[in-house]
Amino acid sequence: MPSPYLAPSLARFRTSINTRWPGRDKSSDGWIGDAAHQSRTSDHNPAASGVVRALDVDKDGIHVPTVVAAALLHPSVRYVIYNRKIYHVDRRMKPAAYTGANPHTGHIHTSIQHTKAAEADKTDWRPVSSAFTWPLLKLGMEGTNVRQLQGYLNGHGYSLALDGDFGPATDSAVRAFQRKHTPDDVDGVVGPRTSLALRTK
Repeated sequence: MPSPYLAPSLARFRTSINTRWPGRDKSSDGWIGDAAHQSRTSDHNPAASGVVRALDVDKDGIHVPTVVAAALLHPSVRYVIYNRKIYHVDRRMKPAAYTGANPHTGHIHTSIQHTKAAEADKTDWRPVSSAFTWPLLKLGMEGTNVRQLQGYLNGHGYSLALDGDFGPATDSAVRAFQRKHTPDDVDGVVGPRTSLALRTK
Protein backbone atom coordinates (compact mmCIF):
# COMPACT_ATOMS: atom_id res chain seq x y z
CA MET A 1 0.00 0.00 0.00
CA PRO A 2 1.31 3.50 -0.80
CA SER A 3 2.54 5.65 2.07
CA PRO A 4 -0.31 7.64 3.66
CA TYR A 5 -0.54 11.34 2.87
CA LEU A 6 -3.00 14.12 3.68
CA ALA A 7 -5.13 15.25 0.74
CA PRO A 8 -3.46 18.33 -0.81
CA SER A 9 -6.63 20.41 -0.42
CA LEU A 10 -6.65 19.73 3.34
CA ALA A 11 -2.91 20.33 3.57
CA ARG A 12 -3.58 23.79 2.12
CA PHE A 13 -6.31 24.30 4.73
CA ARG A 14 -3.87 23.42 7.50
CA THR A 15 -1.23 25.74 6.03
CA SER A 16 -3.74 28.61 5.84
CA ILE A 17 -4.70 28.07 9.48
CA ASN A 18 -1.06 27.89 10.61
CA THR A 19 -0.23 31.06 8.68
CA ARG A 20 -3.18 32.95 10.19
CA TRP A 21 -2.56 31.72 13.77
CA PRO A 22 1.12 30.69 13.97
CA GLY A 23 1.08 30.25 17.76
CA ARG A 24 -2.07 28.15 17.94
CA ASP A 25 -2.39 25.00 20.05
CA LYS A 26 -1.95 21.81 18.00
CA SER A 27 -2.53 19.31 20.81
CA SER A 28 -5.76 17.99 19.26
CA ASP A 29 -4.60 18.21 15.65
CA GLY A 30 -4.59 15.03 13.62
CA TRP A 31 -5.14 13.50 10.23
CA ILE A 32 -4.12 9.83 10.07
CA GLY A 33 -6.26 7.42 12.06
CA ASP A 34 -5.11 5.70 15.22
CA ALA A 35 -6.00 2.11 16.18
CA ALA A 36 -9.53 3.15 17.15
CA HIS A 37 -10.11 4.72 13.75
CA GLN A 38 -8.58 1.74 11.96
CA SER A 39 -11.14 -0.58 13.55
CA ARG A 40 -14.00 1.17 11.75
CA THR A 41 -14.80 3.15 8.63
CA SER A 42 -13.27 6.61 8.90
CA ASP A 43 -11.99 9.31 6.58
CA HIS A 44 -8.91 9.37 8.83
CA ASN A 45 -7.95 5.95 7.45
CA PRO A 46 -5.90 5.98 4.22
CA ALA A 47 -7.73 5.02 1.04
CA ALA A 48 -6.22 2.47 -1.34
CA SER A 49 -4.25 5.30 -2.95
CA GLY A 50 -2.82 6.32 0.44
CA VAL A 51 -4.80 9.56 0.62
CA VAL A 52 -6.35 10.63 3.92
CA ARG A 53 -9.45 12.75 3.47
CA ALA A 54 -9.93 14.17 6.99
CA LEU A 55 -8.24 16.80 9.12
CA ASP A 56 -8.70 17.69 12.80
CA VAL A 57 -7.74 21.19 13.98
CA ASP A 58 -7.43 22.11 17.66
CA LYS A 59 -9.94 24.77 18.71
CA ASP A 60 -7.51 26.69 20.94
CA GLY A 61 -5.63 29.67 19.56
CA ILE A 62 -7.83 30.16 16.51
CA HIS A 63 -11.11 31.95 15.82
CA VAL A 64 -13.39 28.93 15.67
CA PRO A 65 -16.27 30.57 13.71
CA THR A 66 -13.85 31.61 10.97
CA VAL A 67 -12.40 28.11 10.63
CA VAL A 68 -15.81 26.45 10.72
CA ALA A 69 -17.13 28.91 8.11
CA ALA A 70 -14.15 28.19 5.83
CA ALA A 71 -14.82 24.47 6.05
CA LEU A 72 -18.58 24.77 5.52
CA LEU A 73 -18.16 26.99 2.47
CA HIS A 74 -15.36 25.13 0.68
CA PRO A 75 -16.49 23.21 -2.44
CA SER A 76 -14.41 20.12 -1.62
CA VAL A 77 -15.92 19.55 1.84
CA ARG A 78 -18.37 16.71 2.50
CA TYR A 79 -19.00 17.26 6.21
CA VAL A 80 -17.73 19.02 9.33
CA ILE A 81 -18.08 17.89 12.96
CA TYR A 82 -17.63 20.23 15.91
CA ASN A 83 -19.04 20.53 19.42
CA ARG A 84 -21.62 17.72 19.12
CA LYS A 85 -22.91 18.94 15.75
CA ILE A 86 -22.40 17.58 12.23
CA TYR A 87 -22.74 19.77 9.15
CA HIS A 88 -23.25 17.71 5.99
CA VAL A 89 -23.35 18.85 2.39
CA ASP A 90 -26.50 16.76 1.84
CA ARG A 91 -28.26 19.05 4.34
CA ARG A 92 -26.68 22.16 2.79
CA MET A 93 -24.51 22.32 5.95
CA LYS A 94 -27.45 22.85 8.30
CA PRO A 95 -26.26 21.26 11.56
CA ALA A 96 -27.71 18.14 13.13
CA ALA A 97 -26.91 16.53 16.47
CA TYR A 98 -23.77 14.38 16.40
CA THR A 99 -23.96 11.35 18.67
CA GLY A 100 -20.64 9.66 17.98
CA ALA A 101 -18.39 8.53 20.83
CA ASN A 102 -16.12 11.56 20.39
CA PRO A 103 -18.17 14.77 20.72
CA HIS A 104 -15.46 16.78 18.92
CA THR A 105 -15.45 19.52 21.54
CA GLY A 106 -11.68 19.97 21.43
CA HIS A 107 -11.17 20.12 17.69
CA ILE A 108 -12.89 20.78 14.36
CA HIS A 109 -13.11 17.76 12.05
CA THR A 110 -13.27 18.38 8.30
CA SER A 111 -13.83 15.63 5.71
CA ILE A 112 -13.68 16.16 1.98
CA GLN A 113 -15.57 14.43 -0.81
CA HIS A 114 -14.22 11.07 -2.02
CA THR A 115 -13.10 12.39 -5.40
CA LYS A 116 -9.80 13.22 -7.03
CA ALA A 117 -11.14 16.72 -7.71
CA ALA A 118 -11.79 17.31 -4.01
CA GLU A 119 -8.36 15.99 -3.06
CA ALA A 120 -6.63 18.34 -5.51
CA ASP A 121 -8.94 21.36 -5.09
CA LYS A 122 -6.90 24.58 -4.96
CA THR A 123 -9.80 26.85 -3.98
CA ASP A 124 -8.72 29.26 -1.22
CA TRP A 125 -9.98 28.44 2.27
CA ARG A 126 -11.72 31.73 2.86
CA PRO A 127 -12.33 33.41 5.26
CA VAL A 128 -9.20 31.93 6.89
CA SER A 129 -6.95 32.89 3.97
CA SER A 130 -8.60 36.29 3.40
CA ALA A 131 -11.60 38.09 4.84
CA PHE A 132 -14.97 38.37 3.11
CA THR A 133 -16.04 41.89 2.16
CA TRP A 134 -19.78 42.43 1.91
CA PRO A 135 -22.15 45.28 1.10
CA LEU A 136 -24.99 45.78 3.56
CA LEU A 137 -26.85 42.47 3.81
CA LYS A 138 -30.50 42.33 4.83
CA LEU A 139 -33.79 40.48 4.54
CA GLY A 140 -34.77 39.61 0.97
CA MET A 141 -31.24 39.47 -0.46
CA GLU A 142 -29.82 36.38 -2.15
CA GLY A 143 -26.51 35.12 -3.44
CA THR A 144 -22.93 34.24 -2.54
CA ASN A 145 -22.51 36.99 0.05
CA VAL A 146 -25.56 35.74 1.95
CA ARG A 147 -24.26 32.17 1.81
CA GLN A 148 -20.95 33.34 3.27
CA LEU A 149 -22.84 35.12 6.04
CA GLN A 150 -24.78 31.93 6.77
CA GLY A 151 -21.52 30.00 7.03
CA TYR A 152 -20.24 32.47 9.61
CA LEU A 153 -23.49 32.36 11.57
CA ASN A 154 -23.33 28.57 11.70
CA GLY A 155 -19.75 28.91 12.91
CA HIS A 156 -21.18 30.97 15.79
CA GLY A 157 -23.58 28.16 16.65
CA TYR A 158 -26.70 29.02 14.67
CA SER A 159 -28.60 26.49 12.56
CA LEU A 160 -29.00 27.53 8.95
CA ALA A 161 -28.97 25.84 5.58
CA LEU A 162 -26.34 27.51 3.42
CA ASP A 163 -28.81 28.34 0.65
CA GLY A 164 -27.87 31.96 -0.05
CA ASP A 165 -31.38 33.16 0.84
CA PHE A 166 -31.62 35.93 3.44
CA GLY A 167 -35.06 34.84 4.55
CA PRO A 168 -36.75 34.79 7.96
CA ALA A 169 -34.44 32.12 9.41
CA THR A 170 -31.30 34.07 8.54
CA ASP A 171 -32.90 37.32 9.72
CA SER A 172 -33.71 35.67 13.06
CA ALA A 173 -30.14 34.37 13.43
CA VAL A 174 -28.67 37.79 12.61
CA ARG A 175 -30.87 39.50 15.18
CA ALA A 176 -29.99 36.90 17.83
CA PHE A 177 -26.29 37.43 17.08
CA GLN A 178 -26.73 41.20 17.27
CA ARG A 179 -28.55 41.01 20.60
CA LYS A 180 -25.55 39.13 21.98
CA HIS A 181 -22.66 40.99 20.34
CA THR A 182 -23.86 44.35 18.92
CA PRO A 183 -26.86 45.32 21.08
CA ASP A 184 -27.02 48.83 19.60
CA ASP A 185 -27.64 47.35 16.13
CA VAL A 186 -30.45 44.84 16.54
CA ASP A 187 -32.03 45.57 13.18
CA GLY A 188 -31.30 42.45 11.14
CA VAL A 189 -28.99 44.43 8.83
CA VAL A 190 -25.43 43.17 8.51
CA GLY A 191 -23.33 46.31 8.34
CA PRO A 192 -19.73 47.06 9.36
CA ARG A 193 -20.16 46.53 13.12
CA THR A 194 -22.00 43.23 12.73
CA SER A 195 -19.49 42.06 10.10
CA LEU A 196 -16.60 42.88 12.45
CA ALA A 197 -18.28 41.02 15.31
CA LEU A 198 -18.77 37.94 13.15
CA ARG A 199 -15.03 37.93 12.44
CA THR A 200 -13.82 38.58 15.98
CA LYS A 201 -16.33 37.57 18.68
